[in-house]
Amino acid sequence: MNAIIGLCHFCEAHGPRPLFCTFTTDDEAHTTEASKRAVQCSGCTSLGPDTVFVSRDDNGIIFCSRESVPSDDVTTFLRQAALRSITCETSWSKEGGVVYFSDAQGHVLSLMFQLKDTRARGLKRLFSIVVLMKDKMLLLNITPVLSEHMQKIAKELQQLADVVYENEQSICSQRALRLKTGRNDFGQARSLLQLTGNEDVFKKLHSHFTWMLRAGAVTYSETLYTSQDLLKKITSTKSTIFDNNACSVQKVDSMSLRELEKLLSKPVFRTLLYCTLTGIDIVIKSQHIEPTKIINTLSSLTPSGVHQNISHIKAESSVQLLPSQDVCILEETENSNFECKWSNSIPLKCPTLMKKIENAIENTKFNDEVLNQHIKSLQLEWLGIARTLKAALLSGKPDAIKNLEQVLGVTKQDEFLVNYWSNTFCD
Repeated sequence: MNAIIGLCHFCEAHGPRPLFCTFTTDDEAHTTEASKRAVQCSGCTSLGPDTVFVSRDDNGIIFCSRESVPSDDVTTFLRQAALRSITCETSWSKEGGVVYFSDAQGHVLSLMFQLKDTRARGLKRLFSIVVLMKDKMLLLNITPVLSEHMQKIAKELQQLADVVYENEQSICSQRALRLKTGRNDFGQARSLLQLTGNEDVFKKLHSHFTWMLRAGAVTYSETLYTSQDLLKKITSTKSTIFDNNACSVQKVDSMSLRELEKLLSKPVFRTLLYCTLTGIDIVIKSQHIEPTKIINTLSSLTPSGVHQNISHIKAESSVQLLPSQDVCILEETENSNFECKWSNSIPLKCPTLMKKIENAIENTKFNDEVLNQHIKSLQLEWLGIARTLKAALLSGKPDAIKNLEQVLGVTKQDEFLVNYWSNTFCD
């Protein structure tokens, strides 16, 4: 992972400053050149200018830990990160680090924490761990992983510092001494090694920071695809949306919805559309028009594509059918006109799916092939809604149904359609 991880502290003499940083490099010179030191202060010193911790992985990546980074621009960015992470970009909720962004320089994940120090003002010192990165989305994605490990590092340092603090307090209570003498000048700040009493503390930090850099690279990797490569990767077919007739569907013995609407007239078509979507039985009685095309076209409006509730009889048949609320009769009259006989009527507020289908048919920018694909996508959407509501109902939590309907956008006029689809098309 191409990032820089640093440990920063607040020095009473020099303000917020970076102490120790770890980064990846492929330049061997970074493992031998001296670090740049701007000040001479024990509190602002970690490894010293001539010491570099180096680790190498099997891929040849070099992990370097030093007092400063080789680049002057990055050094300035690291110092600003130290300033912001300790003074303003802080969180007292103990829930993890804080992420803040800068498109000009880079993006930062920081965690501020305290270490006890008998010689510090207020008997505590402020430290922070910062992760500097140019990739905003990568930083956001790996924040949970890095933030959790940063908290573990802070807790480990606090436990070491607590032991030293308690030992010094047992010898002489600094709080009582300060109240008695008013003395508050203790010279330069002590180094992290003195605060923790562990000579290998920076070796441990190098190990922790190296692990974080490796974990970030392993957890998420970035691959750049061209549009054609990406399409080949995510689709199992050889065709793409850029091919000719990409939206075409297999031809069956049917007509387009617009042709059916023109044949039947719009009022009759709307009645059949409503009956098809809500499960009302449809009987077609034709004289000259072949009913198969009408049946197949109406059946395409259902998820299964099967005409379960649509049938036809011959015009000369002696069977007498009476319209009812559950049966809609489509009858061909003279001059190949059609009329609907149904004892019920379309409600004033139609189901949402029906309105979307009507809007799509009226949209002149959709040709017939695109219109078919669009309606299929609408069917999948509402089939998913019906399955979700059915699963919630079967789970034994009927009280949650209303809230779920509100989230899914199901209104009162959709209930008839959803109930029919749940019982018919959802296993």
